[in-house]
Amino acid sequence: MRGESLISRAFALFLALAALPVQAGEVSPNTPTAPPLQTGDIVLTGNDGAWAFLARRFAEHDPRWSHVGMIVRDGDDLEVVHMDGSPLGGHIRREPLARFTGQAQLSRLVRPALNDGQRRQLRAWLDGHLARNTAFDTRFRLDDRPAMYCSELVWRGLERVGGLPAGRELPTVGGRAFVPVDRLVELDASARSAPRSGHLSAR
Repeated sequence: MRGESLISRAFALFLALAALPVQAGEVSPNTPTAPPLQTGDIVLTGNDGAWAFLARRFAEHDPRWSHVGMIVRDGDDLEVVHMDGSPLGGHIRREPLARFTGQAQLSRLVRPALNDGQRRQLRAWLDGHLARNTAFDTRFRLDDRPAMYCSELVWRGLERVGGLPAGRELPTVGGRAFVPVDRLVELDASARSAPRSGHLSAR
């Protein structure tokens, strides 16, 4: 467990130092140190699997991203809560950050504009779904709660604590709204204040 915790912390620093989507070996030696990851931060990943291909087909602008989860922090331990599933089934799960990103070809950190109170509320909401073992939404619908797909989990959680920007409607397919994974990139408050060098400024 200690080794896994150290790996998670090291990878957390790796993610927090980059403002752009990152791969191994792409961190600039001049990148400034950023604050540590917090509960409610979002981690997007990109892969080339069959279900990842399906997710990317519904991207709005950036089809690299196929899965997403939310950070939960307990002291030095960093884990990700996400909907682990496919059109065949699945459920919510919590796993170490290093494991969540371990098979990804791309990873990106998104830091939504949340205060400490919102982060605590979000953590309680995620814990509630973990306790109920909420099912993966195999129909990918926003109107069949409590089941959720990966980007819906993040969207619903932020909606619950007032962490979504107002006035932006979700796209639709066949008259039904959905949450594209890449839509979550727009929630990055740190990117909106980042310097032109592209380095993360999460203060």
